[in-house]
Amino acid sequence: MFKDRVVYVSMPRYLYRVLARILKWRQHYDLNPLAKLTHYVDEFIMALKLRGVTRSSITLYVFGSMSLFSFFMRLLGWKGTIIYDPLANYVQTLYLRSRISMREILRYGLYLALHRLQLKCSNCVVYPSKLDLENAERMFNVRNTVVIPNPVPICFESHEEYEKLRALRRGDERPYFILLAGGRNKANEEAVKLTIDVFNKLPQDTFKLYITGPWLDLKNLAENSSIELLGVIPQYELKRLLAVSDYGLSPIFSHAAGTFLKTLTYVTAGLDVIATPISLIGLSIKALRKRYGYSGKIYLIHDKEDYEKTLSELIFNKNYERGRPTICHYLELELVNTVRETGIFIGK
Repeated sequence: MFKDRVVYVSMPRYLYRVLARILKWRQHYDLNPLAKLTHYVDEFIMALKLRGVTRSSITLYVFGSMSLFSFFMRLLGWKGTIIYDPLANYVQTLYLRSRISMREILRYGLYLALHRLQLKCSNCVVYPSKLDLENAERMFNVRNTVVIPNPVPICFESHEEYEKLRALRRGDERPYFILLAGGRNKANEEAVKLTIDVFNKLPQDTFKLYITGPWLDLKNLAENSSIELLGVIPQYELKRLLAVSDYGLSPIFSHAAGTFLKTLTYVTAGLDVIATPISLIGLSIKALRKRYGYSGKIYLIHDKEDYEKTLSELIFNKNYERGRPTICHYLELELVNTVRETGIFIGK
């Protein structure tokens, strides 16, 4: 709980952890079979706990794609405000798969049925893109739920803060690259290994590469001294890395939740982006250019060969100009508070 009276509820894992310990389960990747089997039981356990200790004056901020947490809380009689963030990348993943697989069509239909329950039982739903927002309004005829797009994820609070962080490069004219790989999932693992492999082949001291996320166990793969694996880093350090970097990397060749925010982070930090087409799903570059003045370039890659060729060309490009970063004067939490204070929650 925080002083703003918001309780953040992420995907609970109590029963999953107990069974994993008993069964000596080792497959701890996103949406593994045991996680799927125990998910809703864990959510109901969490709802029982929070119902007893949480007053209705508190706001619950719930995360999770296939969640029924809001439904469970209403079923148990809780009357407070619930904000739901469906992490809508997963919806896009299911939709893309459903176009080529009958089995995935059934999964997509199940998701939509569950999502309808969440919409009915939540006061506010936060979508990460205009595409998701419009789809929800069209498909579910949203009336009793406020739907707002996520604010941009990076907040340089002033041009002075950005310039101060950018100056930490100390005149280094090499191109700086950054790969944000925060989630321990298969798509990020493939992206990290591919990126290390490609950059290992490039001449030392002609670039700088930062890789963030829980990948320190792959340090032994980095043979080039210009590659740094930094592990999980705090927010201000992430700001510094984005300020000194020139290019954001998203070599994601299979759709995965979180890819959208990875790319959006690069764009709002003013970076040029090297990305696969699948990394841009749900992201309106035209709208970001118009609203935030984004002036960076998007380099599309379709395979490893494209990736290598693009990097080689950029590393030896002497006429580079970085795009303009987004300067934000609010954080996501402040936006939530503003929504609450204006009284636009309709409730049930």
